[in-house]
Amino acid sequence: MKNERLVLERNTLDSVIYKELRKRIISLSFQPGSMIYENAVADEYGVSRTPVRQAFSRLANEGLLSILPQRGAQVSHLSVAKVKEAQFIREALEVSAFGEVARIWNKTADHSAAQSKALSLIEQQRQVVQEKDYVGFTELDVAFHDTVIGVLGNAMLLEMLSDVRTHLTRVRFLELQEAHHEDDAIADHVKLMRSIMANDVAGTQSLLLAHLKMIEAMRDDILKRHDILFE
Repeated sequence: MKNERLVLERNTLDSVIYKELRKRIISLSFQPGSMIYENAVADEYGVSRTPVRQAFSRLANEGLLSILPQRGAQVSHLSVAKVKEAQFIREALEVSAFGEVARIWNKTADHSAAQSKALSLIEQQRQVVQEKDYVGFTELDVAFHDTVIGVLGNAMLLEMLSDVRTHLTRVRFLELQEAHHEDDAIADHVKLMRSIMANDVAGTQSLLLAHLKMIEAMRDDILKRHDILFE
């Protein structure tokens, strides 16, 4: 029993540290190319290096850190190629998924719980916009999309999208601070819910594609202004 408790505590510490470091990397609090060290993180959290090492390993597997033996870990630079690849994959997966959600909405099951959660997330987005909380807005944006797609009950799809969004989310945070299109994004979410609830498959897919491409026209200019962050 004691060993099981120790394993649980260690896994919990690993997850807490992983989530916090991931948030700092994605929000660019840790700049691409900067170094972070196991000892420093362990001291910050008052833990041994073991859960920190595990968190570093998870972040490295996501492509967010590069482990440099005997030197620490370097925050990975943003990749223009990976961003473009991820954008393409996300559009293909999400447009298809949202269309299917619109097709089955309230026909195969009662989706009132998902509806309430999605609408609540939209209201929360409005709140964090007032606070200029870009990290919170980004997290709520992901939660909204996942809530809608979650109606399909396809855990593999959600996992794939989480992986695909990793590199997009870092750029997304940068874009939010420059493009200031939060209000438009929220308006799109409202329109998407109305379209889904009306079982309008084609309309939902058209709206979502435009929503996902909203910032794309400005992306090249933003990337050029911050080329030091990219490889």
